Amino acid sequence: MGLLKSAWLLLLFWVVSSPLCFRFHYCYGSELSVKFLKAPPATSRFSSAKFSFQAFEDGNRTCSSCRFHCKLDDRFSFDCHQRRVSYTKLLDGDHTLEVCANKMHGFGCNTYHWTVDTVSPTAFVTASMPFTSAKNVSVNITFTEPCVGGRGFRCSSVNACDLLVYGAGQVIPSSLTVLDQFLKYSLLVGLSPDAQYGRIVLVMNKNVCSDKAGNNFKRALGSRFFVHFDRRNVFVDLRTHVPEKLLKLNNQTRTVQATNDNDKLNVYLYFSEPVLNSSTEILRLLSTNQGDLLPVDGKTNGNRRFAFMVTNTSRRAIVTVTLDSDSIRSRHGTPASPTAPLTFLYDTERPHVLLNTTSGMRTRKHTIPVWIKFMKPVFGFNSSFVSVSGGYLDSFEELSGSIYIVYVKANTSTISVKVPENVTQDVAGNKNLASNILEVKHYSVPVLSSVISWISTYIFLVTSFVAGLLTLSTTSLYSLGAFPRPSPYLISDPTRNLFRTACHIQFFALSRWLPVTLPVDYYEFVRGIQWIIPYFPLPWETKHKEQIMVATSPYIGPHSYISKTQNDMINLQTSTNAESVYGLPLTAMEYRLFFETSNLKPEAEHVLGLPHSTVWRDFYRIMFWLAIIGGSLVLLHIFLSLILKFKKAHTEKKRSFGAFVFPRFELFLLILALPSICKAARSLIQGYFKHQGAAEASVIVGILVLCVVAVLLLALFIFLSFGITFGKLLQYKEIHQEGQTFHWYQELIRVTLGPGKRGQWTWKTEKNSVYLTRLGPVFEDLRGPPKYMLTQISGSNPLKQRDDRIIASDDENEDAEAPCIQKLFGILRIYYTFLETVKRVCLGIIAGAYFDNETAKTPIVVLLSITSFQLFFLVLKKPFIKKKVQLVEIISIACQVGVFASCLTLLTKEFPEASAKKLGIFMVMLFLIGFIAQMCNEWYSLYKQTKRLDQINRSFLSGLKMFIIGIAALILPHKMMKSKIPAAQLEGRSNSNGGIPFSTPENRYMNSSGSRSSGSLDKPWLRQIREMAKASFTRDRSNSKVPSDPSGSKSGWSSSIWGTKTSGSSSKNSSSDYKSRPKGLYKDLEAIFASK
Repeated sequence: MGLLKSAWLLLLFWVVSSPLCFRFHYCYGSELSVKFLKAPPATSRFSSAKFSFQAFEDGNRTCSSCRFHCKLDDRFSFDCHQRRVSYTKLLDGDHTLEVCANKMHGFGCNTYHWTVDTVSPTAFVTASMPFTSAKNVSVNITFTEPCVGGRGFRCSSVNACDLLVYGAGQVIPSSLTVLDQFLKYSLLVGLSPDAQYGRIVLVMNKNVCSDKAGNNFKRALGSRFFVHFDRRNVFVDLRTHVPEKLLKLNNQTRTVQATNDNDKLNVYLYFSEPVLNSSTEILRLLSTNQGDLLPVDGKTNGNRRFAFMVTNTSRRAIVTVTLDSDSIRSRHGTPASPTAPLTFLYDTERPHVLLNTTSGMRTRKHTIPVWIKFMKPVFGFNSSFVSVSGGYLDSFEELSGSIYIVYVKANTSTISVKVPENVTQDVAGNKNLASNILEVKHYSVPVLSSVISWISTYIFLVTSFVAGLLTLSTTSLYSLGAFPRPSPYLISDPTRNLFRTACHIQFFALSRWLPVTLPVDYYEFVRGIQWIIPYFPLPWETKHKEQIMVATSPYIGPHSYISKTQNDMINLQTSTNAESVYGLPLTAMEYRLFFETSNLKPEAEHVLGLPHSTVWRDFYRIMFWLAIIGGSLVLLHIFLSLILKFKKAHTEKKRSFGAFVFPRFELFLLILALPSICKAARSLIQGYFKHQGAAEASVIVGILVLCVVAVLLLALFIFLSFGITFGKLLQYKEIHQEGQTFHWYQELIRVTLGPGKRGQWTWKTEKNSVYLTRLGPVFEDLRGPPKYMLTQISGSNPLKQRDDRIIASDDENEDAEAPCIQKLFGILRIYYTFLETVKRVCLGIIAGAYFDNETAKTPIVVLLSITSFQLFFLVLKKPFIKKKVQLVEIISIACQVGVFASCLTLLTKEFPEASAKKLGIFMVMLFLIGFIAQMCNEWYSLYKQTKRLDQINRSFLSGLKMFIIGIAALILPHKMMKSKIPAAQLEGRSNSNGGIPFSTPENRYMNSSGSRSSGSLDKPWLRQIREMAKASFTRDRSNSKVPSDPSGSKSGWSSSIWGTKTSGSSSKNSSSDYKSRPKGLYKDLEAIFASK
């Protein structure tokens, strides 16, 4: 038992210790070495290996008793006593075979390392870009392992290159670059420039080389590479699902995209080639003028299609989507070509309709033009959609897609026109709303208004013609020597009265444009007298071309809708380009032009398809006719003046032509034209603010014209202030009789119409006295700050019938200064001309500031206030020298106040038709009252002037004869006509004086100035008259008193207020002395300033 146990222990020890001796090459006994007799190469291309080996003892002695153990890689060792071993199906990679030999007294091992490589070498061909548009492409050849066997990779020429190119390309041998010897190469492949697009195949050649194991090169899948090249442009198409329509616009068929459906606001991009950009990148390159863009998920077709949605747009918008294509690249690297913006109309608003007429709410015309204006263009609208009551539709005309004209014939007193709802639609499919109901009152022109306006016009023109002939005859007689010097009343009276009559007519004519609905009778009447403004249609405005108001956007022009009224020539010219733009989409500007309207108010005038701005229409009408009529009258004045110049007998008076002196007549025309000019200028300014489409040039022209008028008013004010108020140029003189008593009715007339004192204007500088006539229209019939000429003369005078005498300059030292209060009132009176001019200018400005059918209360109140103040000023200050003129002017201004009061009543109260008719007739009667008063005064003045033409007997028939002589003298020879004048008048003698030379004011004036006629005046008699006048004047300041002036204060004022300073010594006269003085001399002095 013990022996068996010891044997087992010994065996266990041997088993354990044997590997240790084998591992560490240590064994007790001799040293052993193992040598491989046969082994595979270090790198083998076979998966099998055969080994043979032998153990040697002590270096060279074969050990026949050795036992061998073999171990392959990490496998378990096994006995290989046959001294050979073989392996198959070895894996590629590094392997190790360990062989150990041992015997009882020795141990030895040896290890063999080799690599198994059964994989053939290959190469991967890659290009810098598989898709390109370049001329060359860079190619990299990378071998899987160093290919050291064989000839290696070569590329000496196009035909001797291991890289094969199939397709429109070839290698560039000179570009071969060795990046890593036997492993990595690079070279360029050129793409054919003749091919726009195509594909080349890059393939490695066969048997290029072998690896270390001897494996020959073998082409793999990576040894082939495809290169696509494309040099064509990359196109992009912006599309939308918005419906398209083909419309004929401006004689051209165009594509219009419009919708009112929010679900159709998608935008799509279609590329001709796949692009490298993502949907997010493309979204950043898209921009829209309305709303926002959001991406829409969907198929991209290989990055060829992208979808986006337009959101957050307004109810009505022209949407324009723009793509910045410069940053978009196709897979070939080609940038996308620019594409046109996508524009379409999104509109959910229903079209509004506005009806209006140029005839106003009342008209006398049987055919009433009604324009139908939609907020935007509509389609399919025709005459059957217009509802008319009280008349019938005569014709229908389309001016543009949004503006139509219908002509309605009236058969009742009230015509009603409307457009029902949902009868037409706009381009987006929105149905129209119902229009306003247009009601027009039709009336016949009142016979009374037509007759009065025609008769007034006829009477005024006849009167003007007669007054002109009489003035011309008077001047002609003066040139013949019939009058030594023209008297003021022979120059001023008829012309001034005629001028005031014209102003009276012009006032009523301008009242047509007041912002109030005037009664029919009065309105038609003032229309009949608007020639005084003048306001006529222009010559190129024919009667049958009805002026219709249309909007300036879209205007009738080269980009507008085709109108049926355009002539065939325009259609022929535009049709030549129709085919070239057929179906072309509209641009954003064209969408605005064709389908947008800024507002519903009319902004332009359309006359048979031609644009004509109403902003300029009134200006052109007034200024054109003012230039024609005024220029013609001025030319006539110049022509007659030239005739008179060559007919003048006295060479020393060639520069004086009486009433024809320049610029007296032109000054009348200018003052008369000021309100008309203001109306024309103000209409330009108002038209700009009323119509936003009007040009700014109208405002500039209107302001400049008003500035010119303001300068003229300032010049008038400066002349009145400097020349008269401060007495620098003119002096006004009045004659007073002391101790004169008046009856109660005379006192009433004095308080109402003025004292009727005889007055005369004189120029400070004698050599400039001609300016009394030239500038006379401003002041000659007004009273100014007076110098009083006092007299207490009584008795008889054989010359008392002479009412046209003037005081000689020698007697000017007998003048008495007027009291301060009288001077103040005289200063105020002289500004009546300025007040009248300002009122008329204001009336012209207000007349141009409002259009038909507009009402406003404020301007009426302003004009009523100015005119009422003028009437108060007229009654209180009595500015006119003559009582008849004062009375006529009071009547005229009172009638004007009545017109403004009536207009104010029309604004504050609604009148029935019958009451309105009565009020209209009343307003016409107000005109007649003032006009008749003016005409009576004018014809009376003409009658008196005709009598004064006879300087001897003052006979009307004789004066009429002299009138004919004066007219004939313009044509017939001068000597013949002069022989027809009575010798006594030529010699300055009066038959009633028994051959004594009569003392005319002209003679006296000539005597004072030193230009005396030879032998025509009795100097001792004249000196005696002067001495009598001097003796009659009082010089005592304490006793001298001036009769009170009812025009300046109440008649009960204290006499001390009216005390006067005189230039001579004082003298006292008893009542008996006063009565003994001859009254004839006073009459003579009073006649110095006599008038009509």
